[in-house]
Amino acid sequence: MQPIDSSLTGTRGTFGYFRESLEPNGFTLANWDYHRGFFDRKLDDQGMVYLRLPVTVKEGELDSPDAWLELGTPFVLKHVYQTGVEEDIGYYVPVASAAMNQFQEPADKDAPVEQVWMRKAEAIVRELEKRFA
Repeated sequence: MQPIDSSLTGTRGTFGYFRESLEPNGFTLANWDYHRGFFDRKLDDQGMVYLRLPVTVKEGELDSPDAWLELGTPFVLKHVYQTGVEEDIGYYVPVASAAMNQFQEPADKDAPVEQVWMRKAEAIVRELEKRFA
């Protein structure tokens, strides 16, 4: 996990506002409960590197459009999934791996993030800073 210094940290708005502002840019709400969650944007084609914007509920419940949220510090997260033949089910990697990755624990939940992904994430964050300023 690599944090990104940003003026987004501490920004407040409603869930509806954040969702409408972020979803067209590829962000989806992930790993949430009624008190906190993340807006995630996939940075790579394999679904291993994500820009993550944490949110904390200040008033209301997260799935409500009028809930008030506060953004936390953005960060980049890389999950490296296990690869190889799925012996238990008898499928070859390209077919089964994509389908099975969502159900297995990553081989490395906090793999080092390459600079190419950090630069891409920082550019996205800078654009969001302009939009939410």
